[in-house]
Amino acid sequence: MNNSVKKTGDDVILSLENISKSFPGVQALSNMSIELKRGEIHAVCGENGAGKSTLMKIITGVYHADEGDMYLNGEEVKIYKPDEAYSKGIAIIFQETSLFQDLTVLENIFMGHEIVKPLIGNRFKILDYPAMRKKAQQVFERLGMKINLDEHISNLGVATKQMVEIAKALTHESQILILDEPTAALSNKEVDTLFETIARLKGEGVSMLYISHRLDEIFQIADRVTVIRDGLSVQTEQVVNVKRDQLVSWMIGRTLENLYPKEEVEIGDIVLEVKGLTRYGEIEDIDFVLREGEILGISGLAGAGRTEMALALCGLRKPDNGEVRVNGKAIKLDKYREAMEQGIAYVSEDRQKYGLVIPMNVEENICFPLLPKLSKAFGLIDRKKSKSVGTEYIKKLSVKTPSHETRVMNLSGGNQQKVSVSKALATEPQILILDEPTRGVDVGAKSEIHRIISNLAASGKSIIMISSDLPEILGMSDRVLVMKDGRKQGELMRSECTQAKILEMAL
Repeated sequence: MNNSVKKTGDDVILSLENISKSFPGVQALSNMSIELKRGEIHAVCGENGAGKSTLMKIITGVYHADEGDMYLNGEEVKIYKPDEAYSKGIAIIFQETSLFQDLTVLENIFMGHEIVKPLIGNRFKILDYPAMRKKAQQVFERLGMKINLDEHISNLGVATKQMVEIAKALTHESQILILDEPTAALSNKEVDTLFETIARLKGEGVSMLYISHRLDEIFQIADRVTVIRDGLSVQTEQVVNVKRDQLVSWMIGRTLENLYPKEEVEIGDIVLEVKGLTRYGEIEDIDFVLREGEILGISGLAGAGRTEMALALCGLRKPDNGEVRVNGKAIKLDKYREAMEQGIAYVSEDRQKYGLVIPMNVEENICFPLLPKLSKAFGLIDRKKSKSVGTEYIKKLSVKTPSHETRVMNLSGGNQQKVSVSKALATEPQILILDEPTRGVDVGAKSEIHRIISNLAASGKSIIMISSDLPEILGMSDRVLVMKDGRKQGELMRSECTQAKILEMAL
């Protein structure tokens, strides 16, 4: 091993040079180079599948590079597993936390590196809970927050869980934090709290690699930004010298003309009528109508009851009261299959947990709701029909996949989302409910998904679109319904919609 000091300034804490990594049939990274300075927040952005996650997994020892070198504090290092990354002061915080739900905050923080003390003349060792508790309290004081160390993780909110992950990293004395889409599931208030913590850590000299599809965040907190496209480092620049349109063009390799390609569609007759929809403790007395070709945006803060309303509409949660009519006919929705039979399809906000079976391939996922229709004698699947349906929707929604037999887990987030939408469309619904349709996808994929939504409305589909992204709500909706605390606060037509009006209702 060459332990020579790298020829860079003392301000560089981490440097990767000419990193390449391939998987069967895929060149994930090619001669990728990036450096992180001390006390710097360095944003890394790119489309889904660009290679960001692969790069981070190489830094943290989940993957090992085929070629290239990594330097830490000027010394060449080889990291073969995550424990080695922790020991060298490198930690990663994913958007989906990896905590043990049934253990306490304290137990999670010190899992795998517990503080112990000798017992009976050093022959045995036991856990030193007072020492762990003292250190944990010091870490949380450093983060500027109070927490019950004996609380079980399952009782905590998403934002607090992320703080526990950060605290866990700091007990390893981590000087490099990798934050992977940390705000994806947070409310605006929780995002502000996280950013305050990030600023505090930066002030203490902690260096951070920050991955986000939310471009506004990059301009808000990052010092520099590196753009990755197709496994290559395209550009590194000081954020103050970059404009939003320029950043987007670096990411997707072209100028993005229209992020919200909303078509003007003649709105038809009422297809869905909801009266007094109630599920105790979640939603109360919801009334609205949905018309043919209309995109009805559902807005509101986290916890407003938007998803709960959608689940009640599609039979995944049974309402306690209320009436739902489709094309004037009252329907009873106790199961999702009953909703599909009435022409209602739902696309979950959590595509990996509820929308897709990620170890299965693209064709199998798209055709999953159609198994009764695709079955031959003795319940055997007609593979010819299945392939035909899968191929049809791969083409319709421009799913970028090597094959209809490619496992969904190997696709980018944006293409996974397209498969999730394809799965719903394969049931040939009249009403499509989309819950956070562009969460966790890059700006190029967002534009494509918006185009798909607009085309569906133009073809006569009626769409309910739940979104926490106000520009998306404003850009794509014909009408907006605003919710708060499980109740409908009001409605706004597209012509009168502004962020201020929506927020005023939501708050």
